[in-house]
Amino acid sequence: MMPESIKHVVLGDHIWNSAIDEASGKLYLDVRKGNETIELVQLDLSSMIYEEVKVEHSRWTQLLGAADGKLYFVEYIDHHNPNTQKHSALDWSSKEMKAVETMSSLSNSALHPAIYEHGSDYHKTVAKFLSLDLPLSCEYLEWKEKIIISYYLRSDNEFERHLLLLKNEEKEWRLCQDSRMKGFSPGSFFVFKDYLIFIKDQNEVCVYTE
Repeated sequence: MMPESIKHVVLGDHIWNSAIDEASGKLYLDVRKGNETIELVQLDLSSMIYEEVKVEHSRWTQLLGAADGKLYFVEYIDHHNPNTQKHSALDWSSKEMKAVETMSSLSNSALHPAIYEHGSDYHKTVAKFLSLDLPLSCEYLEWKEKIIISYYLRSDNEFERHLLLLKNEEKEWRLCQDSRMKGFSPGSFFVFKDYLIFIKDQNEVCVYTE
């Protein structure tokens, strides 16, 4: 059961990538069905109200970031040469897509967890703290008076990914974030300002804030 302190919305398809527009505080999501981009979603983190727009992109297009109401993309033209690229930007207000010759740097003040490789001293410390045998690498972040840990447990021949939030060294909540995983996948969560943001089951956007 989802803790009451976590707001969440199910988008129905596979969330492929995300980006934060730091000026507006909006979260943008690249949502796909199979390998095709079917829509982009703008989510207000405080209200969880979202807006969708359908776009036409190849499967080789990647959302790079967001700034000042624009989304920036790169498309890999030659699948065997990643340096062959073209860039574009979508103005969310007008929904107009334009080619971009050069990409300006996109600021990113979000906090991302450290990866503790399986078998490392830090990994052993987390496993001992949790009193668990952790079969894969884990992710760890200290945020204000909180500690966030993403770790995996074996489930038959696959793995479940769990997310744990500690506040003042006491468990606030713990949930199963993903099941039937084949192995470790980095980027299980990130923190932007007062929001802890993560994707559950590949299609559910979850936002925790006090």
